[in-house]
Amino acid sequence: MKKSNFFSTVKLSWMVLLALVMVVSSCKKDDDDDDDKPPVIVLDGIYVKGGSTPFADFDAKGIMKATRNEVNQTDRAQLLELFITLKAGDPGFNIVKVAGSARTTYGPGANWAVVGEADRINDEPKLDFWRGAVAETETAFKVPADGLYHVIFDTELGIAVVVPVQYWGLIGAATPGGWGGDTQLAAGGFNMNTMTFEATNVVLTKADFKFRYSGGWKVIVDDNVDLGGGVVGVRVNTNFGGAVNALVPGGSNIANETGGKYTAKMVWTLGTGYAATMTKTGDLDAFNYTNTELGLIGGSLIVEGVSWGWENGYQLHKPVVENETNYTWTWSNIEFAVDGGGFKIREGADWNGLSFGYPSVVMAGLAADNFETNGDGNFVPKAGGVFDITFKIDAVADIKTFTINPAGAAPELYILGDGSLAGWDNTAALPLSGTGGNYTITTTLGGAGKYIKFITTLGQWAPQYGTDGTGTSTGGPLVFRPTESEPDPSAIPCPEAAGDYVITVNTNALTYTIAPAK
Repeated sequence: MKKSNFFSTVKLSWMVLLALVMVVSSCKKDDDDDDDKPPVIVLDGIYVKGGSTPFADFDAKGIMKATRNEVNQTDRAQLLELFITLKAGDPGFNIVKVAGSARTTYGPGANWAVVGEADRINDEPKLDFWRGAVAETETAFKVPADGLYHVIFDTELGIAVVVPVQYWGLIGAATPGGWGGDTQLAAGGFNMNTMTFEATNVVLTKADFKFRYSGGWKVIVDDNVDLGGGVVGVRVNTNFGGAVNALVPGGSNIANETGGKYTAKMVWTLGTGYAATMTKTGDLDAFNYTNTELGLIGGSLIVEGVSWGWENGYQLHKPVVENETNYTWTWSNIEFAVDGGGFKIREGADWNGLSFGYPSVVMAGLAADNFETNGDGNFVPKAGGVFDITFKIDAVADIKTFTINPAGAAPELYILGDGSLAGWDNTAALPLSGTGGNYTITTTLGGAGKYIKFITTLGQWAPQYGTDGTGTSTGGPLVFRPTESEPDPSAIPCPEAAGDYVITVNTNALTYTIAPAK
């Protein structure tokens, strides 16, 4: 009986020992599995992270990227930015530098503060934002409202800026507010991963524009640091140019090629950035320019030997109106120099109204090739001189024609046709003499079966003058074709005998005569 109990006890002990060994072995295996897991790799870089961001830990989508210094519009490796959604209040966020295994956490420094209206330059965003030195601290940056923000950090200067992206806007000659005010694209609902800014039925003319956020062109990081080579200061662009489908911070003005009503969208996506779209939804209503006073403005405009500058419009006046929807402004004996940054046509005394630059117009005239443009869409002279200018707007077709000729050599009417020496080549049409609606030319006509017409701009088929069924080879009524969308008038028949003739045209009375030259 005792022997049986002994062996039973021994057997039970061995079973318990075996179970313990299995448990220990199992635990050891689990520990080994943990040790075999690959470590989380964090890329070197400067991160925005924290509980108020879309990610509480290091994430490649939170790495800040180098951007342009607006002062000279060139990339600055030390100037970093990130557009990111942030939640209000605690727990906030930090800027963290990762360099191998080293981590450096930055928060607000001693002079971190709100930049109010009194402390902002005119070109900075039109709302309160924050700027100041950073410090090595676990103390977090915080924002007062949920939204999309532009976080900026210059690693060399040790200065950060945080700006709310309250809205995106369209601004420029193509927009209702001109270069003086934004057409706002309002923010949709707050979402940590994507934000959409949108406006519908935006009227855009055939001209140039840009995108900018919160009413600003740029934001100052430091305006005093000397970077050498004549570059002083560090600023960040708060506007996009270039192209709608290829946005560039601070890029050139964007040309809107077709006037109309548009749905404009700016969509931000976490990790991807911005994508803009402009979708035409309707045609323009004809604009009435009757009371629109336009003048010239710019540093290349020379008045009494001095650069005119960019403040006041020169020779402001209302247009001459034809057929209710065609408007013409003229400037005579205008001097331009090659320096000064070019010039534009502007309404009134400020930039809140209409303005027109090189991308907005069709260039015409004997001196058209003497002008080019720049990133601001200005007319830029290639060589100085004195010129006569005619600016015409066809409000129905939204065509703006800028005709420039050397002073005193500005034809207002041309003849062409198979009955003329120019043929039907509208770039080779012959100029008539005269002004104010009365024009004449003595030229060779081709004889019976040949025809002529008149145009006002080389290279364009409208505006154009022909006749109707009552017009003859000696005279008759003129029929005006203001735009290419209108029907062609009948061509004017030439006299039966080929030879030299005096042709007289009155565009006020809409008549013409043809008589043999004496």
